[in-house]
Amino acid sequence: HVEGCRAYVAITKGCDNFCSFCIVPKTRGREVSRDPDNVLREVRSLVQNGAKEVWLLGQNVNSYRAGGQGFHELLDAVSQVEGLVRLRFTSPHPNDWNNALSDLMAARPAICNHLHLPFQAGSDRVLELMHRQHTIAEYLDKVRYMRAIMPDIELTTDLIVGFPTETDEDFEGTLHVLEEVRFSQIFSFKYSPRPGTRAAKRPDDVPREVKEERLQRVIDLQTRIEAEAGRRFVGSEQEILIDGAHAKKRGYMNGRTGGYRPVTVHAPHLEIGDLVRVRIAGFHGHWLEGEVKD
Repeated sequence: HVEGCRAYVAITKGCDNFCSFCIVPKTRGREVSRDPDNVLREVRSLVQNGAKEVWLLGQNVNSYRAGGQGFHELLDAVSQVEGLVRLRFTSPHPNDWNNALSDLMAARPAICNHLHLPFQAGSDRVLELMHRQHTIAEYLDKVRYMRAIMPDIELTTDLIVGFPTETDEDFEGTLHVLEEVRFSQIFSFKYSPRPGTRAAKRPDDVPREVKEERLQRVIDLQTRIEAEAGRRFVGSEQEILIDGAHAKKRGYMNGRTGGYRPVTVHAPHLEIGDLVRVRIAGFHGHWLEGEVKD
């Protein structure tokens, strides 16, 4: 169904990755992908019913495989559905990400310049314990390629601090990734054991106060990175899709850039689903403040 101007389409269920901290494969089962024609029919129907933006969903969307198609073929087909303004997807796994997918994102106007790509930890040793099956060098190579062909790409991520046996040196690796990639937003967590996961069998040996101190350092660094990014946006023109009225400010509407950055704009005449160009006049944290272009 369509929520405002946005609709969500599940393309996979379950997961085959078995990350050691995650319970999803046990609660949702092994990964199953939907038939591509079925997905395309649903997307076309949603667009005909008013959806301007569609999200493809899966625990690991880019390991999709059904009907002889992989995620690249499905994404390409969906991106060309007539009337679709914006296409997003979440969450991909770094293992299954490749430069061909970056090329496709750059080539198809409907695919938004936003990618949520969880790296989880900045240490190869910790990543191996997490059973993430990728290295930091591999992750950064993919990001560098993407930035080279899509300079305006906005990257977001998930990360965990205080995973069992994480040392100060391991943690410094996480800060290094944040400094290099400069994510537009992060979702950071203190490790806590999930019963039934492999990681829960390990001693939770990083003290709570150390986890909290590391998390605070991550938050402080990200706050600085977001402020620097906000300043760079001021004065720029952005195209935003209006997705709702501001909860507190009368006459103000909220929307998002292609990079999924939220923007508030004074525009009582606008409606949900309108696509408008705005000039960025300021920012507050992750949020931008825009003025409608005449």
